[in-house]
Amino acid sequence: MEVDPQKSDNHETETAVSIPELMAQIRERIKQDVEGNKDKRPAFASKDAEFNSTPRQAKELLYSEELRYLNEHYAHSMNPPFESITSHRWGIIGKVIVKLKKKVGYFIWNLFKDYLIAEREFNAHVVRYLNDVSKYVDARDAQNFWELIRKIDVDVGSALRRIESINDEQGASLRTLERQLNEALRAASYSTNKSFAELEAKVAHQEEQQKVLSSVTSGLESITARYGNTKNSSAIDAGDTIKQGSSDGDMPDCTYLMLENRFRGSEEEVSRRLEIYPPIFAKAITDNVLKGPVLEIGPGRGELLTLFKDQGIKASGIDVDQAMVDVCTEKGFDVQCGDGIAHLQSLKGKLSGVIAIQVVEHLSRKQLQALFKACREKVAPGGIVIFETIDPRSLQALSSNYFRDPTHVWPLH
Repeated sequence: MEVDPQKSDNHETETAVSIPELMAQIRERIKQDVEGNKDKRPAFASKDAEFNSTPRQAKELLYSEELRYLNEHYAHSMNPPFESITSHRWGIIGKVIVKLKKKVGYFIWNLFKDYLIAEREFNAHVVRYLNDVSKYVDARDAQNFWELIRKIDVDVGSALRRIESINDEQGASLRTLERQLNEALRAASYSTNKSFAELEAKVAHQEEQQKVLSSVTSGLESITARYGNTKNSSAIDAGDTIKQGSSDGDMPDCTYLMLENRFRGSEEEVSRRLEIYPPIFAKAITDNVLKGPVLEIGPGRGELLTLFKDQGIKASGIDVDQAMVDVCTEKGFDVQCGDGIAHLQSLKGKLSGVIAIQVVEHLSRKQLQALFKACREKVAPGGIVIFETIDPRSLQALSSNYFRDPTHVWPLH
């Protein structure tokens, strides 16, 4: 026996409950329950604590198992499952029981059919809303994530640019300070070096003046010790030929000796300048087996004769200045007072060499020719002849040395 679910008897019609009335009753009960418990405050639970207790990552909510289950089971079948109702009893009693159960089932189904349909629609809307919310949350999280990434990128870029700007400013300040320090150090170093150079120049000048003073003092002491307090009166006529050392009394004229002591330099300094000449004569004497002595014309204070003696070279000298001759004689050298050209011409034997240091500029052209001729005649083949004179190409040498000596005749190139 089948029961039509769409049909109901008079009893069922009389006892049917209206769904709107039932929902109104439920709403009234909910309002009464809310009014009765409005003074009771629920226990506080932190939202953050709830979220933190079950943390979810991006897209985890959208693809969660719970949402998948809701999408699969939110709708139930609208066909009542009463055909499958059975009873464990047999016979007519079992059939009556089954029929009764079906009747009750259809009654209840008809009673809650509208509610179930509404619930189904409600569930569909809820699931649809949950899907939209999940998508929205996922999209919002993704947008927030990329916004956060962009903000971090912007902030990091801004911080890097600021750091680079600060670094550039500090670097520029450091370079400016370094440049200023270097300029100050260079200026201080230049000023210090200049002061040191000036001080060294002054010290060197003072040392040179001290050497000159010592040389002059030594020369004066030697002259004083040699000649005592003997007064000298010497006169040189303007028309006389150059002849140094002439005197009318017992004391020779020391004027030229004093000039040498004052301006030519100390004996040690002059000796250093003349060190190049003895080896030349020594080599010539050794190579050519020369036996004769070396003649120095104008030996002065005997610096070169001292060097010849130290190297074992036999040498003698001739000088027109008696004071110079006296200085050399006191040192034990063979030096005569007289005209060098005449002395050279009067020699009988051959010489190993002739040397005259700053002598030729005192001679006239005729005297130079006579000197060269005498050297050619009196110096043995292979011997050495050396004449040293002031270089006229040097203005300093001319102004400081040549023109200072009034006995010079003409500069020689």
